[in-house]
Amino acid sequence: MHIRSIIEGVTGRVRSAAAVISQRSSRLFAGPHEHHRVRRFAVIGVAAAVFTGTGATAAWAISNADDPAPEPTAEAAPQTDEPAATSEAATEAPTEAATSEAPAEAAPAPAKEPAGPVDIDVADLDDEQEANAVTIIETGKELGFDENGWAVALATAMQEAKLYNAASEAVPESFEYTDSEVSYSDHDSVGLFQQRTSMGWGSVEELMDPATSASKFYNTLADVDGWEGMSIAAAAQAVQISAYPDYYAQWEGLAWDIIAAYEAAS
Repeated sequence: MHIRSIIEGVTGRVRSAAAVISQRSSRLFAGPHEHHRVRRFAVIGVAAAVFTGTGATAAWAISNADDPAPEPTAEAAPQTDEPAATSEAATEAPTEAATSEAPAEAAPAPAKEPAGPVDIDVADLDDEQEANAVTIIETGKELGFDENGWAVALATAMQEAKLYNAASEAVPESFEYTDSEVSYSDHDSVGLFQQRTSMGWGSVEELMDPATSASKFYNTLADVDGWEGMSIAAAAQAVQISAYPDYYAQWEGLAWDIIAAYEAAS
């Protein structure tokens, strides 16, 4: 009788504990699928109390039911093959350095206009003579001659035609190629150096062109062996083969004056 009373007492306490556990558990679990978990939890508490035969297990079940269930953790975001969204900063337009257009090519510098003729001023010479003297010097420069070669050519042209591009009365064609009012009548000698077509110097047109005439003189001077060591008169005579070889020397001083004036004007 005493044992039965004990069992009934224990059973009553277990049921009370199960009811408490069920009530508390219903607050801990949410959702339609948690009802099964509550019943299972209550059954575990009852079974523990019955097997031990004491109220200690029931008390343990009740006390543990008071502990809050751990908060559910957020589920990991599903993995996809889509690329991660880029931030606004990353989607901004490229920087100016990357997107700016290449600088426009600089406009080519305007071509320099060719320098005009050098204007020299030499005593006792007029404009026509000075212009012809400049042509003789610059032709010599283009052919690689130095000042000594210029002086030989200037002294020669001064002696032969007084630095005029003179036509010849004996060669009517020569008047077609010059504006000079100066003319001579020494055989077929024409131009600055009074060169002769009959002696193989060239055509009348060539010999009446100051630059062409001067280049023919320089080229012949270059063929004279050792002309650089000769006097101006001797070098001039080696080219011209004149009947008056000593006359060239009188123009040496003027030749150097012309050269000085040219270099000063340049």
